[in-house]
Amino acid sequence: MKKLFLLSLIIVLSLLITPLNAQVHIQIGPKAGINIASITGDDADVFLDENLDSRFGFGGGIFAMFQFGNILAVQPEVYYSMKGATFKEMDVDITLALDYIDVALLLKAIIPVEGSTVRPSIFVGPVLSFNSTAEVEGEAGGQTASQDVKEFIQSTDFALAFGGGIGFLVGMHELGFDIRYILGLKSIDDTSDEFDIKNSAINFNVYFGFSVL
Repeated sequence: MKKLFLLSLIIVLSLLITPLNAQVHIQIGPKAGINIASITGDDADVFLDENLDSRFGFGGGIFAMFQFGNILAVQPEVYYSMKGATFKEMDVDITLALDYIDVALLLKAIIPVEGSTVRPSIFVGPVLSFNSTAEVEGEAGGQTASQDVKEFIQSTDFALAFGGGIGFLVGMHELGFDIRYILGLKSIDDTSDEFDIKNSAINFNVYFGFSVL
């Protein structure tokens, strides 16, 4: 995992020392969307339940895109992300609610479309996450209850995000949509049993990039 972060930093630094006369385009803006999150890993059914289902949640924050030339770009992001899973135990609907602050560093390739305002792209990069909420929530017969479980969950998580999107130029700015898969690379279990359980999510976003350069 450290090697992946180091490789990403090397790529970013190599782009930042691009000659000053090279074309650099910068966008900054908001992004928001939906997470379809789940818990994976060899021990997911042991730690929780064998009938795990997805948790639908919000994901949103800000991004900055630094485009070098016509194709290559680096896109750091910071956003709030709702993860976890759901399952049913007898007549109780149970949700493992895991919320994070995600910090992503994406390497992005923009696919040129000659004479068009459409900007397809693909991207990949590491995601470092900081846990903000860890609760087990139960609901039955209109009654709800919750229990904090932060002591059993790692305070940080690490993942790889990859996906693609399509943007549409609006004057000098850009409105776009993207879809990504977030693959957990680290167990989030913080108990002595060392269960292999990982976060994963499919994320759908809409974004608007304001051109600042």
